[in-house]
Amino acid sequence: MGHIFRYLFVGGLALIPLFVVVQILFWIQDLGLGFFNDLSALTNDHYVSLGIIVFIAFFLIFIGYSIEKVGKSILINFIDEILQKLPAIGTIYGIVKKVTELFKPNAKSEKKEVVLVEFPREGLWVPAYVLNKYNDVYTIFVPTSPNPTSGYAIMVEKHMVKKTTLTIAEASQFIVSMGADFIKKEEISVIIKEANQAKIKFYNINTKE
Repeated sequence: MGHIFRYLFVGGLALIPLFVVVQILFWIQDLGLGFFNDLSALTNDHYVSLGIIVFIAFFLIFIGYSIEKVGKSILINFIDEILQKLPAIGTIYGIVKKVTELFKPNAKSEKKEVVLVEFPREGLWVPAYVLNKYNDVYTIFVPTSPNPTSGYAIMVEKHMVKKTTLTIAEASQFIVSMGADFIKKEEISVIIKEANQAKIKFYNINTKE
């Protein structure tokens, strides 16, 4: 019986990823059907509602194409100028826009950096997204697992971060998997080992003095 329960448990764990994907698909389906039903209640015509949804889809594709190929969208720039002039709303809008820009897959935009930093204390290394720089001060965002959109915005000096070749997508994948998907582990291991060795060497020199 012990073996049977063990096999049952292992089999259940193996199917959890599939279960999560199915649940997400159901959620998307419910969200889409809910939007379609609400729209149909307003238009009183399923065909008109379907036409509106198709128009919105093509409209979003056009905006995405403009941003990818040209680097900007006239409509989005117009909305930015209006909303950013509004008190309180402009501040919130600007913050949300900067966060979404971090995850936008735009090949022409400035390379988005992912660094390693010791947080929440010395000796514990975590990946972080570089949000801003000024002289030798970095503003970075340290995401939390398994949700990479929540975390801590902190400011550190340049020498306290270690640069990596990780992309935003790779770092987010590491965070979401809670470290189970250890991407570029050879590079990360070398960076952490060298940083620790440098600290030990510095400590030994100061101790001798």
